[in-house]
Amino acid sequence: MNSQKIMAHFLSGNYEQIYCEKCAMTFLTNVFKYDEKHVLLEKRSLGLEYYCGAIQKKKLSKVPNIQRIAIIDEEDNPVDAPSNEEIYSGNETDYRFIYLMEKLKHLNDKDSAYFDSHTQNLDWKDQHNRETALKEISDKYNPKLAEDINKLYQYYTKYKDIIAWDLHGDNLMQRVDSEEIVILDPYTRRA
Repeated sequence: MNSQKIMAHFLSGNYEQIYCEKCAMTFLTNVFKYDEKHVLLEKRSLGLEYYCGAIQKKKLSKVPNIQRIAIIDEEDNPVDAPSNEEIYSGNETDYRFIYLMEKLKHLNDKDSAYFDSHTQNLDWKDQHNRETALKEISDKYNPKLAEDINKLYQYYTKYKDIIAWDLHGDNLMQRVDSEEIVILDPYTRRA
């Protein structure tokens, strides 16, 4: 199905909303059923735009399959994608960003708590403690995952006047079939 058809169905209310407290609280995102393997996300902030910029610039691999379908205003009118200058201006948006993403599942409480303790405050850790945390993630879970988290942190440092580091246990999720851990939405706008 193409983007225009997806949006026509979305605006007609044809997709059932999935009520997930973690998604609502963590991502400030509305989630809708799309098909067996995908969901639609409606995000009212630039957080995923920052993340998609990092994915592209840093060539990350431990990320979900995600594609922006459309951007609409509060009256459901399509709008053009904001420029990089607008995205990184420090201003929030009134637009609703609609994405198609592979369906993921939340980590169990133990894994979520582990990532809370290792990634949540990377921006407060000194370099030695940051490297230690990433080495532990590499050894316990996956070297590529730790490398991608480090690349996301580097991207954060480039834009830290605009974005805030927000990678914690609820921002890491698993693929439904393989249980591979992927990163989702590690940034928010600096208040």
